[in-house]
Amino acid sequence: MLHDNIRLALHNILHRRVRSWLTILGIVVGVAAVVALISIGDGMKRSVQEQFEDIGYNTIILIPSGPEGQISDSKSGAMGRMLGGNQEPTQINLDLLGRLPQVISYGAFRVETAMVTSENMDGQGFLRVTGLTEGMADAFSSYFDGFQIAQGRGFNSDHADVLVLGDQVASDLGVNVGDPVQIENTSFTVIGILASRDTKAGAMTFRNLDTALFVPMGSLEALYGGQNKISQALLEIADGTDVMVASNAIKTLYSDLDTPVSTLSAEEMSQRIMGVLGGIQQALTAIAAIALLVGAIGVMNTMYTSVLERTRDIGIMKAVGAKDRDVMALFIIESALLGIVGGAIGIVAGVGISSAAGGMLAGSLTVPGMSSASTSFAASFSPQLIIGTLLFSAVLGALAGALPARRAAKLRPVEALRYE
Repeated sequence: MLHDNIRLALHNILHRRVRSWLTILGIVVGVAAVVALISIGDGMKRSVQEQFEDIGYNTIILIPSGPEGQISDSKSGAMGRMLGGNQEPTQINLDLLGRLPQVISYGAFRVETAMVTSENMDGQGFLRVTGLTEGMADAFSSYFDGFQIAQGRGFNSDHADVLVLGDQVASDLGVNVGDPVQIENTSFTVIGILASRDTKAGAMTFRNLDTALFVPMGSLEALYGGQNKISQALLEIADGTDVMVASNAIKTLYSDLDTPVSTLSAEEMSQRIMGVLGGIQQALTAIAAIALLVGAIGVMNTMYTSVLERTRDIGIMKAVGAKDRDVMALFIIESALLGIVGGAIGIVAGVGISSAAGGMLAGSLTVPGMSSASTSFAASFSPQLIIGTLLFSAVLGALAGALPARRAAKLRPVEALRYE
């Protein structure tokens, strides 16, 4: 009997193709939207997680928050300073970190705006110059987006008045390895040029390396004075250590010395971003679900129309012995088939949309806290999503057809045969 009902339902769907396809289209739109939004959202979450894993969940950024460390615009707090606030370097004793067993290594950098010029450059310009403590870029290479030197070499604490600069700024200054560059009227020798990265800054990564200029911390201190002044410090925490406990210990240590600091960990940043992405995904999925509900209403409307058009056929079926449940099953199967076909096409469309969106977002998506070079993106299609969506489409179609099917089953044979 089930086989006969399926065959008859398919016949009825194909017999009224235009109406059936218009009904299916409503399901397709809703399912495609749901699949696309969920897969894009899951892909973004996975991308964020992978990027923070690259940086390391045991990395903590320390930001001085004393009077000198206050930012000069409307942004406030650690997040404000990390996301573009203009922070003045602050004097802080990093050697105190050696008191904490949780901290196994650390380094710092200091950023100053300097007048920079070269022999091959017309005029002069103001650029940000960054002083690095020894081994800083190597120990925390993920923060510096790899810090890959394409030409020349890096520097250590024994070097003075040497410079490693980004590919773009080297081109702008017209310099190569071995050439002099004037920083605040002091001559620095270019000893390294970084590989081109075409990156953007993020809260957990350094700014665009292509426009960066790096010098030894001692050289920057000689230019501007103020030993132990830093803009930020990076700390590596021992494996197995609770990052939040370590962050609190660091803040307590400096607070006791009237040197307040703020901290930001990759784990904390990841949780914030994942929470925001989850909320956005839920909101967009709810909107897509409304479109799916509209599609279900379309199925219900089509099935009501089908019941009216086939009233005499229903009367004949009952006259030859069909029971109420047989008539009801016929219409429910028909509406479920509409849902299945619409769901299958919608899944294919959703996969196509999210894949295309992934191709576009891969080059332009910059998750807050990541550099664009490390930002990869691909929509995530789980078997649970595909199978679950198809089953949900079938159930939704069946439920949408339940009321029309019940109405068909309640028709009396005599009245149905008399219907014109």
